[in-house]
Amino acid sequence: MSDYKGVVGTAVVNVAGDPPAPLEGELWYNSSTLSFKIYKTSVAGAWATGGNLNNARSSLGGGGTQTSALAFGGSPGTANKTESYNGTSWTNKNNMNTARDQFGDAGTSNTNSLAFGGFLDPGVGDITESWNGTNWTEVNDLNIAKFGMAGCGSNTAALSFAGVDPPDFVVHTEIWNGTNWTEVNNLNTARTELAGTGTTTSALAFGGRSSTDVTELWNGTNWTEVNDLNTAREYLRGSGANNTAALAFGGEVDPGITGATEKWNGTNWTVVTAMSTGRSRSAAAGTNTAALCFGGSTPDTTAATEEFNSPALKTETITS
Repeated sequence: MSDYKGVVGTAVVNVAGDPPAPLEGELWYNSSTLSFKIYKTSVAGAWATGGNLNNARSSLGGGGTQTSALAFGGSPGTANKTESYNGTSWTNKNNMNTARDQFGDAGTSNTNSLAFGGFLDPGVGDITESWNGTNWTEVNDLNIAKFGMAGCGSNTAALSFAGVDPPDFVVHTEIWNGTNWTEVNNLNTARTELAGTGTTTSALAFGGRSSTDVTELWNGTNWTEVNDLNTAREYLRGSGANNTAALAFGGEVDPGITGATEKWNGTNWTVVTAMSTGRSRSAAAGTNTAALCFGGSTPDTTAATEEFNSPALKTETITS
């Protein structure tokens, strides 16, 4: 029977920890944890550190992709700041016209975003703004002023659902055609501070207050309740292209903040690699295989950005 040295030509390296930059397929013995480790491709994916926002904030909006994202609004101070991400770093851009937090968002790149509703100072808003890559322009209002809703889509075709029309949690759904908002069929479960992903014809709504695991699927006409999240939570975020492929991450549970991450395949949620740092009230961009999470509360307000990739190279412990 061949041994490792005979096959590879070198013995297994003994390291007091993990090597700083291992190669794919590299094996070592971690003398601190008394375990063998390997650096390999993981289908469960992995979170890695991205570039920090210039302005730490929570309850902000976001949209786009992992390499072309936009961050806007948020708190403290009910901010109107806008930043653009190029896959490495964030750059300050022109501010929103109306400062707000806890609003709905949509967008497919850092040149295409929509912000609607939200908590203003003072009160609750129905204001909608569209981003063209340079400036924010106020466009037609939502039919119902609310905050804490979820959204998805682009600045020409968006969906807004759930939220708070004080003092009530609501099921309202509205669709944006690039000019006007139109009320369409409601969600089945009223809630706020949920996550949403997808498009105006293929969307997913999941989680929300009060610590719910409920998931609903939108087919362009109706919402249908489908299989629940594994971890019930609120103030979470998500990313995904449609109602058959989504990622849910972060949020608040009872008690505390979580970094739990789950992947949706159109039928079920599967637990995958958790975020490096649990957070809630963040913003998100990307897909279920290439996601971005930025800002939020850890519980301190943070500027940190994390990038999720699946599959991804990661260090794993050999257990057998």
